[in-house]
Amino acid sequence: MESFAQRFIESLRHLEESSEPEQIVQLFDAAAEISNPLVKHESGGPEAAERFWRSYRGSFKSIRSEFRNVLDKDGVSFLEWTSDGTTNKDRPFRYGGVSVIEHEAGFISAFRTYFDTAQLDP
Repeated sequence: MESFAQRFIESLRHLEESSEPEQIVQLFDAAAEISNPLVKHESGGPEAAERFWRSYRGSFKSIRSEFRNVLDKDGVSFLEWTSDGTTNKDRPFRYGGVSVIEHEAGFISAFRTYFDTAQLDP
């Protein structure tokens, strides 16, 4: 059986390659919380997730995330990642961080990502 983390990674790859957020948005439950160092939605579920992921993908001309460590345990997924790509101004970038995903019954209830924002200023 596919882990929740693997479902998330596949959905993120689809978003990164196609710029279409629908697949990843479907993973979020109606009251999901979303945050990273730049954005925080206390709740808002799929609508907030769609805004978040459209903004994320729209911030880059191209992006590809690779996952170094992935752990699923008792309704929580931990993902350590590095993302590479090109900014909308054609500058290469590379940054890394950790995402923590709380999930229940196949849906995300909380998504938090941690990274150093200074890494995004090449």
